[in-house]
Amino acid sequence: MNIDKKSMGLLSLLTKGLINCANQETVLHLGDRRTYIGMSDIGKGMECLRAAVGSKIRAPSSHSSLEVDRLKPSKLKEILARQLILQRGHWQEFGVQKALAATGVKFLPQLEINTLYKGVPIKAHLDFTLVWGGGRPAVRIIELKSNQRIPDLLYTSNEAQIYGQIGLLTAFWHLPNFNMKSETGETVFTDLTFPQAVHKIFGVILPETPDAVDIEGWVVAISMSDVKTFGPYKPENSMLTACLNTAVKIWNGKQAVESGKTHFNDLEFCQGFHPLCDWCEMNRDCQKFNGQGMTELNPIYGDELEGLASLKEQRDKIENEIKEIENRVKFVYRLLDTNSCGNWVNTDKYRFRVSTVAGRKTLDRITLERELTACLKDETEGQTILQRAEKSGNPYDRLFIGKINQPVQSAA
Repeated sequence: MNIDKKSMGLLSLLTKGLINCANQETVLHLGDRRTYIGMSDIGKGMECLRAAVGSKIRAPSSHSSLEVDRLKPSKLKEILARQLILQRGHWQEFGVQKALAATGVKFLPQLEINTLYKGVPIKAHLDFTLVWGGGRPAVRIIELKSNQRIPDLLYTSNEAQIYGQIGLLTAFWHLPNFNMKSETGETVFTDLTFPQAVHKIFGVILPETPDAVDIEGWVVAISMSDVKTFGPYKPENSMLTACLNTAVKIWNGKQAVESGKTHFNDLEFCQGFHPLCDWCEMNRDCQKFNGQGMTELNPIYGDELEGLASLKEQRDKIENEIKEIENRVKFVYRLLDTNSCGNWVNTDKYRFRVSTVAGRKTLDRITLERELTACLKDETEGQTILQRAEKSGNPYDRLFIGKINQPVQSAA
């Protein structure tokens, strides 16, 4: 057996393990997600109803672990890469849970809130629920989001999710709608109020109503090398109502499609560009990409696009590697005595030094407009001067490439 075949055998083993692990995690902690509406479904539904309904009536495109051994190396690596991305969040969640436990703070992992709203089954799974009792009782809900690159602003779906979680916690505080399972899927408690659950696990006494409790929700976006917090989010009745109504809309859409009253492709879909479309399991036959004027081209064009996409991925990887190496060199230089005077450091073939470079200068248009208005005493004249001074670059063509995900099968 040659080395390449052994290498692919090891990758195949790892891929099968990841697929099995993902399936087991879903069964243990989330159950059959087609039988209820979750907070992530609500967030998705606020941005694209078609995608949210599709996740309830179609099985996601995936391969069983039994198929893995028969896959070509290129396809195997593609599936492995996707599994690594999808499960990265579970690994980071495990690490964050260990970090929180090491601080001694009291928290409930994967707390479930279960309810019916207008006949629609709804479940919220809270990543971490931190609690403090005593004279100043407080609760903090933390929703963890794993990112390749941390966004500057949260997606609408993420904000809807955290609003739904803190809204349900507050609304059902005194009702027996709270459940929790252990890491192995065993029931820790079921059908308790939130104060009862906290007292059972920690012996902490919380008020019977949330009125005197400081409740906040936070989203923690985490990558392999950075972390950013978004919040605080406070309970808002209007946001909770919007979330619950979206759940009803998704459920009604699911039933309408399953009964044949509505065609799946007649559902509302996300208009315009959205960065998550490439990851959507429903994008293959989405009418957003099959509008008037769309044509099927010779497969050779697909090969060309696949090659281009691969080169772009390699470029991004190389650029990231360059940044990592540059950061290591800068770090070493900061530890050297030469740092204060900016001297060169020699190697056999190269020399290097780190210098502070002035930041790029930019024009603050808002400040300039304000200053012009103050000088001219005429807001309109100030805007006119700015418009005359503006220059537009020449139009140019930009190529967009979007991945078409594998076909999905009926969940029935």
